[in-house]
Amino acid sequence: MLAVVLENPLYLQYAFAGCIVLAILTLPLKDIISVGFYDISDFFVTGMITFFITYGILLAKPDLISSMLFVGIFFVSMIAIMLTNILVILPFKGRAENSSITSIYQLEGKEGKISIPILLNQTGEVIVYTGFTRVNKMAKIYENDDGITTIPINENVLVMEVKDRVLYVLPYDNSIKTIAKPVATWNENKKKKIKKNRLRRK
Repeated sequence: MLAVVLENPLYLQYAFAGCIVLAILTLPLKDIISVGFYDISDFFVTGMITFFITYGILLAKPDLISSMLFVGIFFVSMIAIMLTNILVILPFKGRAENSSITSIYQLEGKEGKISIPILLNQTGEVIVYTGFTRVNKMAKIYENDDGITTIPINENVLVMEVKDRVLYVLPYDNSIKTIAKPVATWNENKKKKIKKNRLRRK
């Protein structure tokens, strides 16, 4: 069966396209079906690379095509993908996770708005604006002595603490209070004169 596929360029193209589709479809299973640094999606990526290289060899030198050559290309591609995962992808992923953890702790002291109401000992959601970005995070009520047990939707809050990737918040009002404008007194005498003139006319 493999020999028939390897000797037919059309079959190789079908196999290449099939590996692309399967690699995409199995992405959600990467963390479930895996062996060390190699997962199910990597397997189909390896097949995709192998069929692509085999197709190129078939067009250039058909006499070199064999099942052993195909298996050899497959294992070399598999080792290359494993090394890429170990040396490139995993370190980059680790730095990204550390950056994410650092950034979430930077939300302490930020103002936000409740998007999902929070009840006592239950989790809601808060929207925190940082610069031009909007961050949605799980939130709980921060321990307090004011008897706050619920925070309704659209309530302005302040992030008091970040613990276990959950924001602990309390209601917060940072609106500037309206300052009463002083009543002008420069025209009081003029008003009194007008009133006196009206009384005289009567």
